[in-house]
Amino acid sequence: MTSNRDAYHPRLTRRPLARRPPAFGRDDTDIETDLIVIPTEDHHNWDGMIFRPRRGAIDPRMAVLVIHGSVGHYLTGMPRRLAFHLAERGYAALTANTRMANYGVFFGTGLLDEAQFDIAAAVRALRERGFRRIVLLGYSMGSTLVTKYQAVHDPPEVIGVCTIAHPLSLPLSLRRRWERFGSNPSYNEMCSIVTREMAGGDDPARDRIIIVQRATGPTDRPEHAEIWTYRTWWHSRGPEALSAESRRWVGLLRVPLALIQAGADPLIPRSEGDLLRRLARDGGCPEVHLEYIDGANHTFDGHELDGVEAAVRWVTHQAERTHDPAAAAPLHAPLPVAGHGAARGVT
Repeated sequence: MTSNRDAYHPRLTRRPLARRPPAFGRDDTDIETDLIVIPTEDHHNWDGMIFRPRRGAIDPRMAVLVIHGSVGHYLTGMPRRLAFHLAERGYAALTANTRMANYGVFFGTGLLDEAQFDIAAAVRALRERGFRRIVLLGYSMGSTLVTKYQAVHDPPEVIGVCTIAHPLSLPLSLRRRWERFGSNPSYNEMCSIVTREMAGGDDPARDRIIIVQRATGPTDRPEHAEIWTYRTWWHSRGPEALSAESRRWVGLLRVPLALIQAGADPLIPRSEGDLLRRLARDGGCPEVHLEYIDGANHTFDGHELDGVEAAVRWVTHQAERTHDPAAAAPLHAPLPVAGHGAARGVT
């Protein structure tokens, strides 16, 4: 029988160590960071940060590219936690902005199909720094971006694609949410407005900001509204936004794919993970791992570490199965098992 009594002070009880997210300035003494600027082929510059283990890298030539979700950026929430934990476990990680970050969709610059330039630039930045094995890791919308990039370009350095909260279709997810809350305008009305105001074309001079009421909740309060421009909405959530359809791209992957899905996601039904797995397999993806984090919502509130650790485990699996002894340092100790609430299944 295990006791929490302190052996030297029987009246004192040791508290079990609680898991918590790492904190900057407190847990990062073994991590190095490098703020970089990433130039794109179409003449934009985006911020990125490389997190590295200060010593004992599992493979100094391997890195993970982390891409944020909608209206996020490279140092918010899930991307920051992922980069931090990966570096703690011995992997370099570049978390990078794209043109979809921050307010890009509000002011007309965040066109989803053009964000492929940003993924290409980040991969090039890693290549120029000597990394020869890369895992693409996307969260939410970032999952869609990295999946399409790998499906279309298939760069030789990429050894796997890991996705977290991966939607089957960005237009479908938004339409379902708008219908749930009774948005104004509705999805069909938005299609009509954009088609009319853009005169069936894509001229930036005709683009305007539009506010959608009751887009994320049931009231007309600002917190439940969304801001788009005609073009940013059409390119990422419109009915012809093929770049936003992961169901179109997963079957073209020729590297292993991980789907780390939230088990209680109000935006992405559980069935979508199953369908993405089937589409990837049927298309010829060599290995598909599907895992649900029970109880987690889309942002993994209260389950952040479960989601992060699931991704790190899969990255470790890819690192070990493609391990290059000539280039790598000794492997670290095995990763801890998932915390309470993680339901795993390798398929």
